[in-house]
Amino acid sequence: MAQPQIENGHTKIANEILEHLMSVHLSPNQWQVLLCIIRKTYGFHKKVDYIANYQITVATNLGKTVVSRALHNLESRNMITRKGKYIGFQKDWESWAELAELPTLDVKLAEQSTPEKLAIRSPKLAILSTELAGLLTKVSSPVVAQKKKDTLTKDTLTKERYGEFDNVLLADVEYQKLQDRFGDRVKALIETLSQGIESKGYKYKSHYAAILTWERREQGGSHGKDREKGIPGNRPAGAFDDIES
Repeated sequence: MAQPQIENGHTKIANEILEHLMSVHLSPNQWQVLLCIIRKTYGFHKKVDYIANYQITVATNLGKTVVSRALHNLESRNMITRKGKYIGFQKDWESWAELAELPTLDVKLAEQSTPEKLAIRSPKLAILSTELAGLLTKVSSPVVAQKKKDTLTKDTLTKERYGEFDNVLLADVEYQKLQDRFGDRVKALIETLSQGIESKGYKYKSHYAAILTWERREQGGSHGKDREKGIPGNRPAGAFDDIES
């Protein structure tokens, strides 16, 4: 049974400091590191002392990375002072940064959840809150969803000109599909369509659909053998006539 006694050693700290420490929101790791610093300074009647990270890891059983991060956070909040390995506790509680506010019943939950409020307790939590709010807006807002759809449609269906006469209009995604399907023959197909449009003035709602429609019909015709031999230009006159818009 432990029986600690003041006579065996104690750390003198002003009640005013303890009262203000009560209102500070720190992570468990930060509390352990802060108590270790107070013990190794005030506990030996010193304001600062040479304290290596290794000493803190041994005293707190925390990892080196955790200790390093906790020291950085405490210093950024001006709760400790550091000059190299010389570390001290900052007793001027008025200079501590980002003191937490005590919650009251009349405080709205929405106000407590704003990035500004969350930043007091955790900068990372505030960032995550902002990112989550953005994601929810994108999911729930019809206006944002429509803008995203319009942008996608515009980017996807931007037409590029192909063929000898620059009159075959294909979106990048359409050209890629044709290339995946027909390989090197896609250039010959485009050229044939380009010549037909130029010589006969054909108009089509979709040049992509025109090429696919003719190919489907020709596969069952007499030119199937030529197609297998890689002869792209042998298609009947007016091949695209019946799909003119």
